[in-house]
Amino acid sequence: MSSINTKLGYSLTTIAVVILLVGAIGISFDDEVNDIPTPNTPRKVYFADEPLQDNPVALLLSAKTTITWDRSDIYLVVADEDKKSQCDNIAHIELISPDGTTCKAEDDQYEAVGLDNSTGLEWTVKNGDYYVGIGTLGDSIPEDFELNVSYSVELNLSVTGYFLVLLLGGCGITLTRYD
Repeated sequence: MSSINTKLGYSLTTIAVVILLVGAIGISFDDEVNDIPTPNTPRKVYFADEPLQDNPVALLLSAKTTITWDRSDIYLVVADEDKKSQCDNIAHIELISPDGTTCKAEDDQYEAVGLDNSTGLEWTVKNGDYYVGIGTLGDSIPEDFELNVSYSVELNLSVTGYFLVLLLGGCGITLTRYD
């Protein structure tokens, strides 16, 4: 007859192995959003009113997002709350200045920038408020005013997650040794 420690140890070890396998393979979610209104002002970024879904368990799970869209005259950015506020309050004269890069596609203070709709934008989701923005490439007004976006989110164990699951498995193996 097995003791409770042995049963608990095998259960913990089994759970750890399953979590390790699923965490290494990953879980993906795909979706799309259609008919998003696009900006009609050249070189200006317009941000969503609501922040993106954050990753409250970033310590345990890594969430990598890939976004693609259907128009080559549009770029997408991901910005934190401070950058969004800066871009929302920027003077129009700064936007039309050929020398400035602030709040344009060339700005290097965004979290992520996607200039090419076929390769898209990749961003590892962080905890906090981050906003997606849409802008037009070039100086001409876009012909179409709707955008279709496809996105994929892949969840994997983070480095800390691997450590904790291995620790759980180690505890399970240790419990199987004590009767």
